[in-house]
Amino acid sequence: MISTGTAFFTEHITPDAVEAATYTWGSEGSTVREIQTKLKQWGYYNGAVDGKYGYQTWLAVRKFQEKNGIKVDGIAGPATLRKIGISTGTTTTSGSVYSWGARGETVREIQRRLKNWGYYDGNIDGVYGYGTWSAVKKFQQKNGLKADGVAGNATLQALGIATGSTQSSDSRNVYLLAAAIYGESRGEPYTGQVAVGAVILNRVRHSSFPNTIAGVIYQPGAFDAVKDGQINLTPDETAYKAARDALNGWDPTGGCIYYWNPATATSKWIWSRPIITQIGKHVFAK
Repeated sequence: MISTGTAFFTEHITPDAVEAATYTWGSEGSTVREIQTKLKQWGYYNGAVDGKYGYQTWLAVRKFQEKNGIKVDGIAGPATLRKIGISTGTTTTSGSVYSWGARGETVREIQRRLKNWGYYDGNIDGVYGYGTWSAVKKFQQKNGLKADGVAGNATLQALGIATGSTQSSDSRNVYLLAAAIYGESRGEPYTGQVAVGAVILNRVRHSSFPNTIAGVIYQPGAFDAVKDGQINLTPDETAYKAARDALNGWDPTGGCIYYWNPATATSKWIWSRPIITQIGKHVFAK
């Protein structure tokens, strides 16, 4: 159900292959320990082999990258891991990854969006430093993403930033919309599930909301399924069918951009919206 206490403004988003095989500031575990062990053996790292990716590990990875002709960013992504001799568990190639040391317009856009949504209070300077890393991590924690401070493909999608991924955009949109429908309205009549998807799509087209499906769904405070983690449940076939019907143009709401359950809504503001119809337990409004 849409959160009714806030009028806010980016698949379940599963971290893709790049993000799953990427390690940087804040990462922990056996793979980080293996990175440290190998870099220590080769003279790049002189810190503790503790499995915690901090400044010294980041710096050692940069030194290794400089020596081995790899993009120097301190991020142990698939290319760096392969060069170190660590299996990434995947052969998938996907979109860009941004973290400490990254610079440019995409970083600036990350900062701009996080600042608009209250996660970031630093300068919009296009430099990915501690403030940006911390803001990305907060955003990830709030939105059911792997919280490592790395703006990989899944995080960029959640921010509504195009990634250039080779995965089909249409497939991602169907999955994300189905996940939102399932998290928000499973158990509702089928028409009501399509209606929830239609509201999300109507928001995408509305000037007051983000212009991507991911942007609408992951707008802070917008949907209870994101806040309580139900967005991460695996959608069933009914949810997929409802998502496809909504994407194909079926809108049982007649253009509504809000819905809520009258039995549980606590916001006074939401009742000021003109109600158009009720389907199942939800009312739909413009």
